[in-house]
Amino acid sequence: MTVRSSVLTLASFACVLSQACSRGDFPDTSDPLAPGSGSPGETFTPDAADPSGDGPSCATATMPVTRAAIYMQIILDGSGSMMDPVAPAGPTGLKWKAASDALESFFDDARAKKDAAFAVGLFLFDGTKGVLDFEVPDVPIRHVDNAHHAALRSRIKLSTPQGGTPIKRALEGQIPILQGFVPLAPLKPNGKRVLVVITDGVPDGPADVQPTVQAQCAKLVEDAFAATPSITTFAVGVGDPASDASTYNEMFVGRLATVGGAAAPGCSPGWNESSPPGSTPCHFQVTPGAKTAAQLRDELLAAINAIRGAATSCELALERADGTTGVVDPSRVNVVFTDGEGKQTKVPQNASDGWTYDDPSDPRAVVFHGPACDRLKAESDGKVEIELGCKTLVK
Repeated sequence: MTVRSSVLTLASFACVLSQACSRGDFPDTSDPLAPGSGSPGETFTPDAADPSGDGPSCATATMPVTRAAIYMQIILDGSGSMMDPVAPAGPTGLKWKAASDALESFFDDARAKKDAAFAVGLFLFDGTKGVLDFEVPDVPIRHVDNAHHAALRSRIKLSTPQGGTPIKRALEGQIPILQGFVPLAPLKPNGKRVLVVITDGVPDGPADVQPTVQAQCAKLVEDAFAATPSITTFAVGVGDPASDASTYNEMFVGRLATVGGAAAPGCSPGWNESSPPGSTPCHFQVTPGAKTAAQLRDELLAAINAIRGAATSCELALERADGTTGVVDPSRVNVVFTDGEGKQTKVPQNASDGWTYDDPSDPRAVVFHGPACDRLKAESDGKVEIELGCKTLVK
C-alpha cells in the first residue's frame, strides 16, 4: 500500500550577515516510513494486526499543514544619494543599480515560486512624491502573479533617484496601508504583516533636528509593532558606518529593526563602526566600500531573502478536510522533513531541537524549535509531511 501525504513547500532564504543561521540535516533518528493508506484529513484507525501503532503495518492517514501567509511592504529609498559614488571619483549609480537589480531578482523568484502564502508591495520614494502620494498605495500588496510582477518591475525601471529622504512621511503613509491590508484569493487571512525599509541615508531634516526626526520614525515603527494587527519592521542599511552621521547613521537603521521587533538574537542595539569585533548589528548592514554593483546586488538580495525567511513561521497549522483543526490522537502523529535533495527524515518530538504541539491538550499546530526551526527555514526546497497513525517518535 502507498502512503499519501500532504506536502508544504517552505519559503527559501539565505542566512547572511548578522542574521546568519546554521544549515544541516536533521538527526537521522527515523525508522523506515511506515506503509499504510489514507486520505487527507481522514480519521485513522490502527491496523488490527498492529494496534500498538509502532510496527511496520501501523495504519497511516494524512493531514494538511499550512503556514501563515506573509504580507510584505517594501519601502525603497530612491533619493538622489542612491546615485552618489561609493568611493571618491568612483562610478555613480552603483547603489541604485544594486538595489533595483536585487529587488527585480526577488520579484522574479516570487513569481516563479507561485507561493500563495506570500504577497508583496512596493513604495519607492524618488524625491518627486508630494505629501498626499505617501498616503496611497504605490504598487499595492498582492500575490505575485504575472500582472503584479510586471507592475513591481515597471515601478523600479521608471524611477530616477533624486531629491531627499522622506522616511518619516513614507512610514506615516505606508504603515496604515499595511495595517489595513485585506488579502484576496489565493492569499489566506490572518497573515503576518512585514515592513522592509531599505535606505542609504537619514530622514529629511537639518542636523539640529535629526535626533527628533529619527526618534519620531522609531516611534512610528514601535507603535506599529505594538498595534493589532502587529507589523514587524526589518531594516536594511546601505552605507559606510564610518561616514558622517548626517550622511548615513547605522544606529538609526538598527533602532528601526530593534523597536520594530526584527532584531536578530544576540545583536548589539547600538552597533556602529566602533563596536568590538564579534558584535553584530540588529539590522542588515550592507557596506559598499570598493564593491561592485554585482557584489552589492548579491548582498542586498541575500538580505531581502533572509528577511522573508525570518518572517516565515515555524508554526504549521493542522487542518482537516472538513476545515476544522487538530488531530484525533496526538500520540500518533509524526512529522517528516524532506530536504532539497529528496532525503526524508522523521523529525522527533522535542522542545529543544524538534517539534511540539502548540497546545498538547488541544493541538491545532505543530511548532518547530531551535536548530530544527533554523534548518526548516534554511532549506530552500524543504518540505514537511504530517503522518497519522503510527506512534510519535520522541527524543
